[in-house]
Amino acid sequence: MSGEITLSITTHRPAYEVMQTPQQAYLLIEATPVVGPSAAVNQAVNFSLVLDRSGSMAGDKLNNLKMAASALVDRLGPKDTLTIVIFDETADVVVPGQPVNDRELIKRQIQAIQERGGTRMSTGIKAGLSSLQQWARPDRVNRLLLLTDGQTWEDMNECLSLAGQSRQAGMPWSVMGLGVGGEGQWDPRFLESLAGQSGGEWYAIDSVDKVAEVFANTLTAMQGTAVTNAQFTMRLAADVKPRNVWRVAPMISRLDHRSVSERDVQIFLGDIQYGAGQSVLVEALLPARVPGSYRLVQADITYDVPGANLTSQRVTQEVIIQYTPDGALAAQVNGKIMNIVERVNAFKLQTQALDEAASGQVQNATRRLRAAATVLLDLGEQEMAQNAIQQAQQMEQGGQMDPGAAQAMRYKTKLLTESITQEQAPPALPDAPAPSANDPVQGP
Repeated sequence: MSGEITLSITTHRPAYEVMQTPQQAYLLIEATPVVGPSAAVNQAVNFSLVLDRSGSMAGDKLNNLKMAASALVDRLGPKDTLTIVIFDETADVVVPGQPVNDRELIKRQIQAIQERGGTRMSTGIKAGLSSLQQWARPDRVNRLLLLTDGQTWEDMNECLSLAGQSRQAGMPWSVMGLGVGGEGQWDPRFLESLAGQSGGEWYAIDSVDKVAEVFANTLTAMQGTAVTNAQFTMRLAADVKPRNVWRVAPMISRLDHRSVSERDVQIFLGDIQYGAGQSVLVEALLPARVPGSYRLVQADITYDVPGANLTSQRVTQEVIIQYTPDGALAAQVNGKIMNIVERVNAFKLQTQALDEAASGQVQNATRRLRAAATVLLDLGEQEMAQNAIQQAQQMEQGGQMDPGAAQAMRYKTKLLTESITQEQAPPALPDAPAPSANDPVQGP
């Protein structure tokens, strides 16, 4: 039976004004696990670590990586399965997929890892994903963790294809770049794309002494997973056009959405954790309408429950909106949603600027960085705004952005909604007039 997830959909206005032209609408979709006596707090996991052991990992990086992996082993047990793959130009399976029965043996295998060679990610990803699929079970949380400090060569498309295959199998990735600037030569745009294709997230680890903490947090999130393989589907009313879909909690990322029919849009959410949930912001274009009540969207979320060995559970929700000639009513907005919208706008401006800077479009990049700084200042994010201004000035003077700053900025801007999505929503807006028997609902 369903009931593990509550689905809430809120529009940014209580009603929309009757207009002769289409208008923008924002929908905040919140998928929240129901916490009850049966809530699992220590799910079994199927974890595949794919770790860079190229020559640039020598020294503190590799030592901290091995300590972090060993610390994970101490938190796993016989109900969990673990695979560890290391890669340079080729891949070695250090720990073949297996239940974690002999911790000391596994840790000795980890400590024997040595650095060597260059970087070809696809070799490690193939081996790690193959084992992950082999040990996948509906009662486990399945995840691949990929860590690198460098760039892969000639096989980016292959890596992206593997990420897409993993998402189709319901196995998102945690993709991690180690070090910033001279300490890490990884490409944030590529890692972001990899994570997005897999349905997971990417992270920047700016210091080697934080590897153990990030690994531990990843495992904690897996063990605290409420549901897996979550898929959100929207059946839109006629002439409603989806524009962009953004995950805004736990952090910002642009979500790929695909049309499964003329009016059906599907979004892969992956795993949803207790205490966090997921929130999604949908930008949609509403058609012109006469006054009345209209069905905007019929939505559902399907998911699996690993703790109860349940699959294809479903929760549904319907959104009805009012078109009104009352301009004062239509002018009201939900403060929480609009704050999130502004933070997403800052994310869009800054990431677009970073992409333009990487491709040598200096003028566009500096203009967009300054625009992002203005939005960030309005949001009270003074440090981020100052960083954007400094990088714009550096580009104007030298034509290039500092690589380490670009890595850090791209990741920090993902965290803009981290606090706002956890806050209590502002007082509810006055409700739009409810439909009456003489005011039929129209919809898809």
